[in-house]
Amino acid sequence: MEQYPSDQEKSHLRTFYNARRKALEPALRQRNDREICAGIKRLPEYLAAECAAFFIPWGAEPDLRELFFEKRTFLPRFSAELEGYEMVEITDLKRDLLPGKYGIPEPAPHLEAVGGSFRKEMLFLVPAVACSAAGVRLGRGGGFYDRLLAGIEKKPVAVIYSCQLAPSLPCARHDLPMGIIVTENNVVYC
Repeated sequence: MEQYPSDQEKSHLRTFYNARRKALEPALRQRNDREICAGIKRLPEYLAAECAAFFIPWGAEPDLRELFFEKRTFLPRFSAELEGYEMVEITDLKRDLLPGKYGIPEPAPHLEAVGGSFRKEMLFLVPAVACSAAGVRLGRGGGFYDRLLAGIEKKPVAVIYSCQLAPSLPCARHDLPMGIIVTENNVVYC
């Protein structure tokens, strides 16, 4: 019989890995962000992609904004109707973004969301609280990214600092595996 993690177990792991990430000095985090972006730029999957789904960093998450607009750039926007996120193309950070549901900048309401078939073509760069080398991703909680990534064809790329790489993580039935993990030190194919 499969054993699924308890909410308490995941909460403890989130606290632990969030603390590790937040403990990074700002100057080190900026250097790591540049190294992560350089690693992403070298990925054959990124080089071949015409469009990429990014994220705006929340808290101490890696900042990928230097990559924005190298490809057609998409960001998630919360949809109350969907009770989850949808992807929206942006072309200008100042003009196209407004504070979103969780205080994270997201595409303005007047911008049109893309459909499911188009999302299949995107390379998704995904934030995580932690990841294991097996591709198990621990998110912020709520399963929003798992629902957003449902049905995509390209394996998603988790973007984390090396201090967030876990030896192992519990996996629930709905957890979508990552295909690649990029840190400032290396690229892990899961």
